[in-house]
Amino acid sequence: MSDSISTLKTKGLPADALAFIESLPADQASKLADTVLAALETKDARVEKAMNNALNVVPGPFRRPVKKMLFG
Repeated sequence: MSDSISTLKTKGLPADALAFIESLPADQASKLADTVLAALETKDARVEKAMNNALNVVPGPFRRPVKKMLFG
C-alpha cells in the first residue's frame, strides 16, 4: 500500500472511495490517490483564502475573535 493511500485514510475519505482505490492495480491506485490528495490540498488552500478574504471586512482588532467564533 502506498503512502498516498495511507494518507487518504487519515484524511477521512469515505470507506467506499477507499475501497474503490484499493481495488485498482497498485500503479493506478497510487496515481489516483496522489491526484485526490492534490485536489484536497487545493481545496484546503482555496477555503483558507476565502476565509481570509471574508475576514478582511472585519476591523483588524476583531479579526482573531471573529475567526475563532466562526471557525473554532
